[in-house]
Amino acid sequence: QKHSHSHTALHAPRLSPTAAKRMSALRALPRSLTSVFRDAGAAKSLSSLSSKLYFSSASHDKTYLIVNSLGIDRTGIVSDLSKLVTDAGGNVGESQAAKVGNHFSLTMLVSVPSDKSKSLQVSLQNLSGMNTHCIETDGDPNAIKVRPSIAYSGRFVLEGVDDPGLVHKVTSALAKHNLSIDTMETADEIAPHGGTQLFKIDGICTAIAPLPKSFDSDEIREELSELGNSLNCDITLEDNVTKKKRDNWIWTEEAA
Repeated sequence: QKHSHSHTALHAPRLSPTAAKRMSALRALPRSLTSVFRDAGAAKSLSSLSSKLYFSSASHDKTYLIVNSLGIDRTGIVSDLSKLVTDAGGNVGESQAAKVGNHFSLTMLVSVPSDKSKSLQVSLQNLSGMNTHCIETDGDPNAIKVRPSIAYSGRFVLEGVDDPGLVHKVTSALAKHNLSIDTMETADEIAPHGGTQLFKIDGICTAIAPLPKSFDSDEIREELSELGNSLNCDITLEDNVTKKKRDNWIWTEEAA
């Protein structure tokens, strides 16, 4: 007669997907490090550490800086600034540069190993001929997933005789309707016929959802047109424009 023997199997507790990922992170640790935890027999501490390891991100090892540098325009400014970042083991992400008068301005998002952040900031601020300011941001700006929904976007353009207060008057008219300025460029130009100094504003404005029921882009357009007439210039507002690209010094728009 065969006797059946009942054996009680020892099963590891079923892990949730999150816990499984944590344990995977632990398995990836060097053997010498994990053995320290095993020898200590601190399962509870190990579980706590696994949580910290799993939820840590690259931003814990990196510092993100907004760097703005301004100085008299010369050849090699961008090269000099970016070399300091590279030498510190950092990287330049988004950036914007502009020449204003005889000055050059550069704003850039920089990521750098946290232990090199302070020394990099000192090096940037000590760059000869440049006035540089650095601001640390909270975590990785690119990790932000929730972004406000844009309910309206438009391109506003002013062209006309230069007159004090044009920028203030146009942007105030937009702000009155809760329109934010995303991008804006201004420039002085000489009229094609004659020596008259012309002024131009070219920008993108947006409004975040939800729009109030009273929002009416036609009404805003009419208001801007009347403002332009009073200032001896033309002001236009084109709906549904979200991007601009440079094409041989001429700004052109692309509908979203």
